[in-house]
Amino acid sequence: MLSSIPTRREMLAWALAIVLAVSAVMLARPDPAGAGASGPTTEVVYIATGENFPDALGAAATAALGLGPVLLVQQNAVPAPTLTELNRLQPPDIVIVGGTAVISAGVEAQLEGLGWGPTVTRIAGANRYDTAAALSFATFPTSGRYPLAVHAGGEQAMTVMGNDEVVRSVTLTAPVAGTVIVNSTANASEDTAGDFVHCSITSGTTLDFTFLQFWESPGSDGSGAQLAGTRGFDVTAGEVLTVNLVCSQQGTSLSSTISDSALTAIFVADT
Repeated sequence: MLSSIPTRREMLAWALAIVLAVSAVMLARPDPAGAGASGPTTEVVYIATGENFPDALGAAATAALGLGPVLLVQQNAVPAPTLTELNRLQPPDIVIVGGTAVISAGVEAQLEGLGWGPTVTRIAGANRYDTAAALSFATFPTSGRYPLAVHAGGEQAMTVMGNDEVVRSVTLTAPVAGTVIVNSTANASEDTAGDFVHCSITSGTTLDFTFLQFWESPGSDGSGAQLAGTRGFDVTAGEVLTVNLVCSQQGTSLSSTISDSALTAIFVADT
C-alpha cells in the first residue's frame, strides 16, 4: 500500500513533464491575433460596389500599386465582413471608387466615422467609363519621367561602301519636352589592312562629324572591332525623332562589313 505512494523525486518528475507538455502546446498553438504574422503595411483600402463589377475591376490595378485591397460595399450599407476587415486593417486612407449612384453619401459618412479616423476620398465620373478614366488619371499622372524606349538590333552582315549607309534606325515620339539618349554598337570588319570604318549616331543620313567614331585595321586582313557610343538629342512635346546608326567605308577597299549592330533610344522628360 505504502509502495504506491509516489516519492518526492517522482512527483517532481511528473510536474516537470506537465510543464513541458503545456509549453509545447502553447508554442504550437496559432496566434489568434496574428502577432507573429508579417506582410506589407496596408496604407490604403479601395472601396467599390459589390453589386456590379466594373468599378472594382478598374480599381484592381491601382490597388495593386498601392499594396492595398479592394473591399466591396452595397449602395447604402457596409456589409459586416467588409467592416470587420476595415477594423482589422485600419488603413489611414480609404478611397471610394464610384459616384453616389453606386456608393451613397451615407456609406461615405460611415467610413469617415470609423474609430481610427481615416481620410476618405472619392474618385468618380458620370458613369463607369468616366470613373475608370478618372482613376487612371489619378494613378498615372502626366507629369514626371516617361520610361519610353525603342530598340533595334540583332545579327546581320551589312555591306557598307564609301557613301553613308544607315545601318540601324529607330523612331520615338516625345510625349513632352525632354531628351532622347541614344546608344549605338556596331561590329566592323575590314578586309584590307590599313583601311577603316566611320560610324556615327545622327538624326539624319548625313554623317555627324561632331560625334564620329572610327576603327582602323591594325594591319591584318579580315580583322575587326566593335564601335560604340552614346549621344543625347533634345526634343519638344510631340516631336517625332528618328535617329540612325550611320557607317561608311574609308580607304582603298571597295567595301566593309557591319555585323551585330544595335541602336537603343530612351526618352527622359524635363523635370
